Amino acid sequence: MPKFFLSDSKFRKSDVIEIKGDDAHHISKTLRMKVGDALTVTSSDGMDYLCLIDAFTPDAVMLTVQEVIPSHVESDIKISVFQALVKGDKMETVIQKSVELGASEIYPVSAERSVMKLDSAGERKKLERWNKIALEAAKQCGRGFVPTVHNVISFEECVRKMSERDVSFFCYELAEGKTVKDVIGGKSFSSVGFYIGPEGGVAPKEAELARSHGIEAVSLGKLILRTETAGPAVLSMLLYETRL
Repeated sequence: MPKFFLSDSKFRKSDVIEIKGDDAHHISKTLRMKVGDALTVTSSDGMDYLCLIDAFTPDAVMLTVQEVIPSHVESDIKISVFQALVKGDKMETVIQKSVELGASEIYPVSAERSVMKLDSAGERKKLERWNKIALEAAKQCGRGFVPTVHNVISFEECVRKMSERDVSFFCYELAEGKTVKDVIGGKSFSSVGFYIGPEGGVAPKEAELARSHGIEAVSLGKLILRTETAGPAVLSMLLYETRL
């Protein structure tokens, strides 16, 4: 069933919902849905609203709520992905796959070895694009909410924020044998954050700073993964360890 998101809204059974903008166009023109067809609206309150289409107007779709049920797809564990800025469309791939694999939020990080550097205008443009990708990925995979892609932060700010999570670690090719399972195994936690470096890897002084704040270095095995592969790989491990 198609799913659409409305921010900060609460509805009851029999309420009328108006969908406008790109979503209305997608429902009527792309999906070619008709009066009486069913779709789901999800809000930030963690509820799914099962709806039927009542009518189409030139710029909106009118729905009636048939049933209200809790969204059952989200984990109780909040996963924060801290991804160093990477060039080209790799960042878009990371965001899309992170949303599909259960990330709660994504922080782009300006790292020492990041090739991509953004000024304020470039950052605004990228953030708009990245959050649109997150929205589309959340729709596609049936998420219960849309994860946020935050403003770009420094590595120092990244370390501070990671330290606030119950469990935190960074992926490092020079890590000595400790794995993701070693870090999270047997622990009870409600939040976890991890950092993935850019194409050139984690700089030594960044690794030292992270360790000095109690953030552990982990290895992803003997193979060297591309930066756009490492994040989704870690999320898959977390998904297996915590939900499957």
